[in-house]
Amino acid sequence: MPILSGGQVMPGDGIRQPFLKAGALAANDFAGNCVVGSLAINTTGGVLYICTATNGTTTATWVTVGSQV
Repeated sequence: MPILSGGQVMPGDGIRQPFLKAGALAANDFAGNCVVGSLAINTTGGVLYICTATNGTTTATWVTVGSQV
């Protein structure tokens, strides 16, 4: 089995696996890593968010799409 060495571990983009954060998301959370359509979960409150806009580096806009009752 080959062994990988060196290189850079790339952060997730929230598409294949959602971002997780304890507490509510704020504007620009995960900016630079997320793309439009990325998902994020508030693990404390059980709230699901989707990224609706980002410039790819410094800004990200998140909208609540679901929450526990």
